Amino acid sequence: METYQWDSRDYELHSGGQQLWARELIEKLVLTGTEELLDIGCGDGKVTAEIAGLLSGGRVLGIDNSESMIELATTRYPPEDHPNLSFTLLDAVDVSFAPTFDVVFSNAA
Repeated sequence: METYQWDSRDYELHSGGQQLWARELIEKLVLTGTEELLDIGCGDGKVTAEIAGLLSGGRVLGIDNSESMIELATTRYPPEDHPNLSFTLLDAVDVSFAPTFDVVFSNAA
């Protein structure tokens, strides 16, 4: 897998536009709270964590092909504080498990 090297701290500071677009998309989702959701291009994990907060009986996996983004997301949203949320370094091209998810989400990826 080829990874992309983002400056995750810079992205975190300057991703306001992406956050607004994501909220518009999230509002359009019809969720029951028990879905298994895949977030492709999860970046710093902020949006992914917001979605996980809506799925108290579900599970959310965020993937990104940037190691620094996954490291930041995992640091900001550790499993012990967010048990239904996880992050994995993975390029969307290499996804082979999408049929196991109820919802696939992607924002500005």
